[in-house]
Amino acid sequence: MKLHHWAALLLSAALAGCNASTEHGAGSGAAFQGEAAKAGSFLAYEHRVGIRLASERIDAQLAASRDACSQDRFGQCELIAIEQSGDSQRRSAHLVVRIVPDGVEKLVTLAAEGGQLQSRSTQAEDLAQAVSDNQQLRDRLQREYQTLQGFQGRKDMSVSDLLALAKATAEVEQQLHAASQDAAQQQRRISTNLLTLDFSSEYQPTGRWSRIGNAFGNSLEELTDGTVNAIQVAAFGLPLLVVLLIGGLILRWLWRKLGKRRHTHKAD
Repeated sequence: MKLHHWAALLLSAALAGCNASTEHGAGSGAAFQGEAAKAGSFLAYEHRVGIRLASERIDAQLAASRDACSQDRFGQCELIAIEQSGDSQRRSAHLVVRIVPDGVEKLVTLAAEGGQLQSRSTQAEDLAQAVSDNQQLRDRLQREYQTLQGFQGRKDMSVSDLLALAKATAEVEQQLHAASQDAAQQQRRISTNLLTLDFSSEYQPTGRWSRIGNAFGNSLEELTDGTVNAIQVAAFGLPLLVVLLIGGLILRWLWRKLGKRRHTHKAD
């Protein structure tokens, strides 16, 4: 076989290897799917994903993930919290969203683009008891409300009775509204997934001088912390030292006074 044939085969193998690596990287993010509660169950799913990125890419990936959620690019999505910290060498960010189950996989894939999934976890909270209790509460409040409504048309009620009826009706309406809001929130937690994206970068100093400088910086921080702690201990103990000094002087004065009295009695 000629030389150029061997070169073509090697190039094809290299390209195939690159494509396989890219598909594996994307698949690692796509494998993390959302969870939908089965019919008759009341499970609220929560996911947490750790993503390792180069420090300079964290802000861009955080912004892309936030925009995708704000624009409902992968289905209904609500932004819950966002946080950024660190410097140019070591950065971290957190994005918390509530999204439909079908959008979890796509948003994780987008967030991890150009990086690596470091950790992933899923847990569920069973809201069956809470849903049942809320339903019973709403049923009871609804019956009370209907009973109170039945008194509205009576003409034999005094003014004070009408005022008491209006107050009781308003209280039941308020409780029923709060219970309905709780039921809506429970349903929202069941029908969507809470997703937390943890972005982080790991800075490793390169070269001996960088390591020495890092160690020197840590030593200065420890020296500063030690000095501050010593000053705080001294400031805390200073009043106690003053009290002990005064007490010692008083005891010394009393001791001398007693000594003089004993010396006077012996002379007599």
